[in-house]
Amino acid sequence: MRFNPPYIYTAAELEEYFLGIYKATEAKSPSVEPGVERLRRLEAARIRRASKALEEALRSMAYSMPFLSDLHPFYRELLDLAIGAAGYKHALARVGRAVRAVRAISREALLALKTAYDKDQIYRIRKSFIGRTIDLIDNLEDELELIKKASVYIRKLPDIDPELFTIVVSGAPNVGKSSLVGCMSTAKPKVAEYPFTTKQIHVGHIFLRGDRVQVIDTPGLLDRPFEEMNAIERQAVLALRHLAKVIIFVVDPTPHGGYSLEMQIRLYKNIKSSFDAPVVPVLNKIDIASGDEIRRAEEALGGELPKIAAARCEGVAELTRQILEKYYVPQALEALRASRRA
Repeated sequence: MRFNPPYIYTAAELEEYFLGIYKATEAKSPSVEPGVERLRRLEAARIRRASKALEEALRSMAYSMPFLSDLHPFYRELLDLAIGAAGYKHALARVGRAVRAVRAISREALLALKTAYDKDQIYRIRKSFIGRTIDLIDNLEDELELIKKASVYIRKLPDIDPELFTIVVSGAPNVGKSSLVGCMSTAKPKVAEYPFTTKQIHVGHIFLRGDRVQVIDTPGLLDRPFEEMNAIERQAVLALRHLAKVIIFVVDPTPHGGYSLEMQIRLYKNIKSSFDAPVVPVLNKIDIASGDEIRRAEEALGGELPKIAAARCEGVAELTRQILEKYYVPQALEALRASRRA
């Protein structure tokens, strides 16, 4: 899901924008019009145009940013982590209310202009209008700064469709997760940054008849126990629970990856206890694993497991078929039945 937030002004930029439009506005009036009337018309035109431009800028910032209630829980949780849900909601609401405040200030100024009888009085109305409007913008400085920060953050969110059936691939480093995602995906997986980490995720897709399944590899995320993560990293990783319909846990039964079978089993249990989605253990590198290594891994994980050689894509098509038949097809059928009942 790709977000395209509007440009967010800082308070200083918004003041400059407002004053620039105000000063650039010229009155369309006959040159023979008396001086006071011409000045009155000029000020009215400036107030209308500058306040309208300011209202539109504020409205765009308040209402074109995504509302928390409209966000999928995955994105909502990440935004809450980065910005703070309460502060974000308050900032949008305050900027939205400022639209009405600008309109009220301009109406008062325009009403006062109608009864202004000399240039001095018109100048006082101008000074009051500009001063009150600038004060209003200054008072939004913190809110605009927060919304700007949110806008920058939202643009960097990974392009993931949370509505798709999603398979998350996990496991210790160097067990072959990226190779598995590449073999499962119909098209080359895309790389995206993942918030609060220095890591990237790989997003692949399995194209089915009229549908897609999303496959996500999480290198550097679901590859170490949660107790080794700080609180923000842990919560960012747990946001994946809103996506995962099934988790494949890749196990390397050989010593070549650098991580013991015992460490991998601990990680498997850690993930299984932290996510509601079913976790399916899969043995990789069976093309180089010995019979004893495979046997030992299966005994530790409770029985016979799917076996693949992801570097060659061996066994991956069968694994994909099993995963889709057991987890994706029942959900798709239920969704179809629900649509027919509706």
